[in-house]
Amino acid sequence: MRRVGSPKSRRALAPYCWVMPSVIVIVGVMGYAFAKGFSISLTKWNPFLNPTPVPVGLGNYVKLLSDPLFRHSVYVTVVFAAGSVGAEMLLGMAGALMVQKLRFLKGLVRTSMLIPMMLAPAIAGLIWKLFMDIDFGLLNYFLSLLGLPEIGWIADKTWVLPSVVLVDVWQWTPFVVLILLAGLQSLPPEPYEAAEIDGATRLQAFRYITLPLMKRVIVITLLFRTIFSLRAFDTIFLLARGGGPGQNALTLSMYLYERAYIPFHMGMAATASYIILIITLLITAVILGLTHGAGSTE
Repeated sequence: MRRVGSPKSRRALAPYCWVMPSVIVIVGVMGYAFAKGFSISLTKWNPFLNPTPVPVGLGNYVKLLSDPLFRHSVYVTVVFAAGSVGAEMLLGMAGALMVQKLRFLKGLVRTSMLIPMMLAPAIAGLIWKLFMDIDFGLLNYFLSLLGLPEIGWIADKTWVLPSVVLVDVWQWTPFVVLILLAGLQSLPPEPYEAAEIDGATRLQAFRYITLPLMKRVIVITLLFRTIFSLRAFDTIFLLARGGGPGQNALTLSMYLYERAYIPFHMGMAATASYIILIITLLITAVILGLTHGAGSTE
C-alpha cells in the first residue's frame, strides 16, 4: 500500500491526528449544549407547570432587556468586577514585588498565600458573614476598640457591595500575587543591570522595564480574574442573598438565580445565561485585543 506524503509531512500531521478525535467529541458536546440552550431561551418553559415548551421567539430577550432590575444587576456586576479586579491587580503587583525582594521565608509566604484560595467560596462566605455581623462581628469589635462607630457591613445598603468586594479581594489577591510573581522571576536580569549602570531609579526601572516586559502576564491575569468575577456567585449568595439591602449586591448571577432558577423559568434562565455569556465575550474580546497589542510591542 502506497503511503501519501513524505515522512516529514506525516510526522508533522501525526500529533493532530491523535488529538482530533478528542477535539471532535468536545466540540460536538459543546455545540449540542450551546444549540440546545439557545433553543430553550426561545421558549416559555416551566418543567413542573408547563412540561411542553411554548415558543415565544425573542420575547424572553425583549422582556429581560426591558427589566429595570436586570439593567441594575448589569451595573452592579460591572462595579463589582471593576472594583474587585482593579484592587486585586494593584495589590497583587505590590505583593509580588515585595515577595520577590524577600530573602528569608519566601517559600513559607508563598505557601501561606494559598490558604484563602484553598477555601471553598461557600466556606469563605460563611466565615466573613460571621466577621461582618453587625452585633457580634469581629470587624465591628476592632472598630469599637479604636473608638470608631460600628458599620453594618452586609446589613447596610451603602456598605453591602463594598463588603462583597472586600471578601473577593481577600480571597483572590493571592492568586494574582503568585501569577505575577512567577512572571517577575522569569524576567531577564540584563535590562535591570543596564538601567542601574545608567543611574535609573527603582521607579523608573519598574515603569520602563518591568511593566513592558510583564504586560502579557498582566493582561492574561486580568482576563482570568475578570471572567471569574463576572461569574461570581457562591460568596455573594451567602453574604447578600437576594441582592442584599436595597438589592445593591444583585449581580447577574444572583439575578439569574433569584428571577429564573427559583421559579423554574427555564426559558428566562437560558436567556439570562446567554446575555451573561455575550457580556463576558465582549469584555474578553477587549482584553484579548490588549493581549495582541502587548505581543506586538515585544
